[in-house]
Amino acid sequence: MRRTALLAALCFGYCALAFAEKPADQAAPKTKLEAFESQTGNVIVRGFSRIAVIPGEYGAVTVESKEFTNAGTGRKEYGVTLEVQRSAERKNTSFIDYDEIDALLAGIDYISKLDRTATRFDNFQADYRTKGDLEFSIFSEDNDVMLAVSSGTIGKVTAYFKVKTLARIRQAIADAKTKIDGLK
Repeated sequence: MRRTALLAALCFGYCALAFAEKPADQAAPKTKLEAFESQTGNVIVRGFSRIAVIPGEYGAVTVESKEFTNAGTGRKEYGVTLEVQRSAERKNTSFIDYDEIDALLAGIDYISKLDRTATRFDNFQADYRTKGDLEFSIFSEDNDVMLAVSSGTIGKVTAYFKVKTLARIRQAIADAKTKIDGLK
């Protein structure tokens, strides 16, 4: 009886600890902007400019340029956010560090050129993903090619667009970078 009670107490304690711990990747910020924004014990001043709101077939994407400043040290971080909204209640924001913007634009350029000839199979999908869990997917749907823009992993939000909209989203991201360049 004592052994059973001890074993039950140990199991309960172990389970409580396991559920209380956060996975390391969930707790750690994935981008410099997220790390900067999550600082405690400091005043963080956030500057931002809305560059574009791009509606789609199902949802919308909002592109903003960002500047975060630590008021105590004067240190700054720059980048872009994309808020993906599926409906009035479902939205998520992904952060893109300034030094990741050029790679994102190159990835968008690459996938925007793809069509059904990318593979000999009947359908295709090509994805580009950032450190901040922003994903651009080009995929075949019936006789059309579509674009999905997703933000997040758990509770991921996805908006869908005609593939031609990718050029507008790309331009908004490039404009956000230009805005930052003009302020640095």
